[in-house]
Amino acid sequence: MAQNLEQELVNKTTNLLSILSKNDALTIFLLAKDGLKAETDTPQKIGLTRKQYYTRLKQLVDSGLIDKTGDIYSHTTLGNFIHERHLLVLLEHVNNVKKMQMADVLKRTKQFNEEEIMNFIGRTNGNLTEQVQQFANIIWTYEDMVNMFVERTQFAKNEILLATRYLNETIINNVMLRAKSGIQVKVIADSKLIQNYVKEAGDNLKTPDKNTLERIKVVANPWYSSNVTRRFTEVPFSFVVFDRKEVGVELVNSKATDSFKASIFVKDEELARNLQEFYSTLWNNAEEDTSKLIDPGVVNQLKSLTG
Repeated sequence: MAQNLEQELVNKTTNLLSILSKNDALTIFLLAKDGLKAETDTPQKIGLTRKQYYTRLKQLVDSGLIDKTGDIYSHTTLGNFIHERHLLVLLEHVNNVKKMQMADVLKRTKQFNEEEIMNFIGRTNGNLTEQVQQFANIIWTYEDMVNMFVERTQFAKNEILLATRYLNETIINNVMLRAKSGIQVKVIADSKLIQNYVKEAGDNLKTPDKNTLERIKVVANPWYSSNVTRRFTEVPFSFVVFDRKEVGVELVNSKATDSFKASIFVKDEELARNLQEFYSTLWNNAEEDTSKLIDPGVVNQLKSLTG
């Protein structure tokens, strides 16, 4: 299943790159950032034939990069992420190609280390030392939070520490893929998720047998048989730490603590260090055996049903 999902992601990514590699499609996509009005003379205004314009426009819409609201074409959430986090960064790097070539020449001399080279290039030619864009984003919807989580996960190189109050299939599959790629992934899931799942499964069981309880324990762990190390405990709020440099933190609504309110994603090493220490405390007090989290009453109910 994971392999099929990985191939599906590769195919979707290939399709997006293929579309944006076309000069006319990229032109339309960049113009759509501030809204592109759907007018009969739009193709002429941007220097495209009608066939070029409408062919690329359809491809961009079908790929989920832009959408039409009223008579305006603009970026979707996916399109905005790709524009802000990838295209603008790429354009900046292309603009700094001379600086990078200087860095390569200095590296080949083997007379300077990486830090010395980047400090020199930064002093003489601007801010090349800022390799990763600084960011701090507040996310107001659950769907946008999931999209941001997936995006930031792709930048992780060494480690992902996730503590979660939610079970989301997109996040689970993405985390499993990153673990499969060799990144160390640790997950702390809120114990209530497991307890509620098992209780619901027990209540809905029609034809239980002697292996039912064991099967439920396995299914209750969505990271079963993967490279993800997981434990369970009471999670006060969801958060994630990427490479001990970036964090994503859930903002809990005090009037509805079980519902998602908002989240904030920040690149801040000090904050990441503090959250990593808090994560370690949760991890050390968390339970690894899901059977210890199941209500004894549910266990007895299942045992009585199965004889």
